[in-house]
Amino acid sequence: MPFFNFKEKNIHYITEGSGEVVVFLHGFLENGSMWEEITLDISKTHQVIRLDLPGFGKSDCIQAIHSMQLFAEYTKHLLSELKIDSFTIIGHSMGGYAALELAKICPKKINALILFHATASSDSEQKKKDRDRAVKAVNKKQNVYLKTTIPLLFPLQFQKACAPQIKKMIVEAEALNPIGIIAALKGMQERDNNNETLSNLSCKKIYIAGTLDPILSIEVLKKEAKNNGADFIEIENAGHMSHWENTKMALKEIQKALS
Repeated sequence: MPFFNFKEKNIHYITEGSGEVVVFLHGFLENGSMWEEITLDISKTHQVIRLDLPGFGKSDCIQAIHSMQLFAEYTKHLLSELKIDSFTIIGHSMGGYAALELAKICPKKINALILFHATASSDSEQKKKDRDRAVKAVNKKQNVYLKTTIPLLFPLQFQKACAPQIKKMIVEAEALNPIGIIAALKGMQERDNNNETLSNLSCKKIYIAGTLDPILSIEVLKKEAKNNGADFIEIENAGHMSHWENTKMALKEIQKALS
């Protein structure tokens, strides 16, 4: 099981396949395993790297606030360790925020940046307040917060079909150190607005979004993509978690984006 040392902490990652490199960054309360159904096929044609961001999966917590810049620095460090100079990066939700920060520090190395159910915008004031409430909820009773929050990532019509994935997420997140969950909440709350970063990026830029996303408005994302000179791919019959809600179509669109 591959680990590397970052800021004197153990960080977990998985690499599989060969060819052009694709880096997958998971979302909040997830880990690198969220991509398994997608990377099973992608790794047949590409070298796939899946990371557990600090505080998630098998990776240690690093500090009290895990900024998106820290996640980007961590990703850059791993790619340097693996001697990778050129790659495509796909970030789901929080992973997309980290991918945008990575684009600031090594833009010339990125062949394509794919925001998978993610936005380049910063938190609204209301969303920042929601993060504060989430921090209090985690501190009060982590398991109650997880059992309430995780199902809401899925539209109601997918919650029954995705019950095994929801249960998996809850079980894995219950095993996490609450410090890591809170560190990520604070990092997302403080993140930059990176629309200008994305707009100025010269590589291929793609948004992939679900028509039924309960977290991010697809109409807002369409406008954002247009303003940032990015392509926009809409997945019907999917919400915020299309890798599980509509795996076949999510895989098809990612493969198309990589071609």
